[in-house]
Amino acid sequence: MLVINSSDIVKKPSFVTNPTDITFVEDAKKHITKSVVIPYALYEKIKELIEDEIYLANNKQSLSKKSYDEFLEIEPIVEDLE
Repeated sequence: MLVINSSDIVKKPSFVTNPTDITFVEDAKKHITKSVVIPYALYEKIKELIEDEIYLANNKQSLSKKSYDEFLEIEPIVEDLE
């Protein structure tokens, strides 16, 4: 993993345009992570899981806690993909 700030991106744009590792972009003054850049190959592996999580987050009021727990049991955890 790599942690950079916006001035690092200006100096070396390939951190964002051609990432080789997971890259965290943080606010230079507050040192808070603002963005995450991942290699496209990794994105392809976890794309469906990301879409499922976004769907659940957008519809979590209509989904009960029990249903969400059942979903987590049947879906593989992201760390298992690597």
